[in-house]
Amino acid sequence: MRTNVYLLSYAPLISILLFSTSLAIATSELALTWLNNVGVYDELLQILSARNTKLLVWLGFLIIYFMIFSSLKLISDTINQLGFAFFIKEQVGTTLSMLRPGSILLLVGGCISFAFMTSFPLVCLVLAGSFLIYFFFYVFQISKMTSSAGAIGLVVFLFLAWGMLLAGLAWVGLSLFNSLGQAVLFPK
Repeated sequence: MRTNVYLLSYAPLISILLFSTSLAIATSELALTWLNNVGVYDELLQILSARNTKLLVWLGFLIIYFMIFSSLKLISDTINQLGFAFFIKEQVGTTLSMLRPGSILLLVGGCISFAFMTSFPLVCLVLAGSFLIYFFFYVFQISKMTSSAGAIGLVVFLFLAWGMLLAGLAWVGLSLFNSLGQAVLFPK
């Protein structure tokens, strides 16, 4: 029995939705606790009901996490295919189709994250574990398609690309934090 080759194409979107939802629930619980400790939550209850406040905070975090995961997926696909262009010599494109079942691993991780949706550290642990398992699957599949030097080159390329991207984001974040600190501490 043959199945549709595009059946797994929805797995990344569903896993992004699952992880975004579970992280948004966990983060909204932390945010509401913080708002209550600061004293802002009582003021919000004068404007909105408790249910609407929780829904608004959850929806805000859901949108933020969905945008972050979606942009990381887009960047990941771009870096991955650029690495394939450098290190994998093929004409048909079978490597991408061999990696597609790996999205099921992230989908299962997204489902597992729902069991821990009230604990932010546990959801992050499930997310990190899912990425680690997918990484091993990725390296295993790549090693079947290319030489060991090509697989090592591809993995090193991916680590360097992600390292440069994360270092650039950290630099921008620290620069903004430094500018904000100077504006607050040393106003002109």
